[in-house]
Amino acid sequence: MENNKVTFEKKWLDRAIPARFKINYWFLKKLGLEGFRILFIVGGIFITIIVYEFLLK
Repeated sequence: MENNKVTFEKKWLDRAIPARFKINYWFLKKLGLEGFRILFIVGGIFITIIVYEFLLK
């Protein structure tokens, strides 16, 4: 179990915007996978509300 290592490849957007990758990686290390998921769910809800209130009304 001690030798488990997860590797992944950067997607095209992460290669195009390296700061985005670094920020997401930092959040992932600090919050863990579940915290990272919850953060982006809450962020998506917040953005949806803003778009609905200011652009669609």
